[in-house]
Amino acid sequence: MEAFTQFDGNLLIAIQNALNADWLTPIMKIITFFGEGGYFWIAVCLFLLIFKRTRRLGILCTLSLMFTFLCCNLVLKPLIDRTRPWITFTAVNAMLPPPGDSSFPSGHSANAMGPAWAMFISTMPVKHKVRKEGSDEVRLMRSYDEVPCLGWKGAGADPRLMHKFGIAGVVLALLIGLSRLYLGMHYPSDVLCGLLVGIICATIIHLAIKKIESTRGIIGRESI
Repeated sequence: MEAFTQFDGNLLIAIQNALNADWLTPIMKIITFFGEGGYFWIAVCLFLLIFKRTRRLGILCTLSLMFTFLCCNLVLKPLIDRTRPWITFTAVNAMLPPPGDSSFPSGHSANAMGPAWAMFISTMPVKHKVRKEGSDEVRLMRSYDEVPCLGWKGAGADPRLMHKFGIAGVVLALLIGLSRLYLGMHYPSDVLCGLLVGIICATIIHLAIKKIESTRGIIGRESI
């Protein structure tokens, strides 16, 4: 374990040395702000919930955010209780005040990726087989037409547009993870595992909702 921590710390120091630039520091601080306390992602979820055309998507993103927060901040962080990198490695440049909790996994990365990944996979085009006319050739096609309604009672936003927002959200989550390394707040493994926790939690929620909807119907089809 000590050997891995040494490797992780040296990798973080190398990343900081390679990327450090006076002009980039304020940008990275702005990027990391989008993961601070999960406030931005809570606002995104509330925005999706408010509007009828994105309400079902908002439910999926909200559940993913809540489940990710539970697994990351309330279970894994206290259980593993990893020391922050600048405490172990004096060469690490910590550019923000100490957060006050443990290092593994990165909560910023996890709680950003959770809802972002939920939006991404919930709006992905559905694969289906198409037989070429007059031939036995079968091709695998992707279509947004078969994506379940993203809204409420049949009123749903365009899945093509929302998928683009999902891609943007995933990119932002990755940049937030990078900002945590640049600012010296986390080891690389903290960020990587944080991103994976978000992806896994969102995927579990997605599959669970899909299973429920296969027997009870799409969420929001009827008023509640």
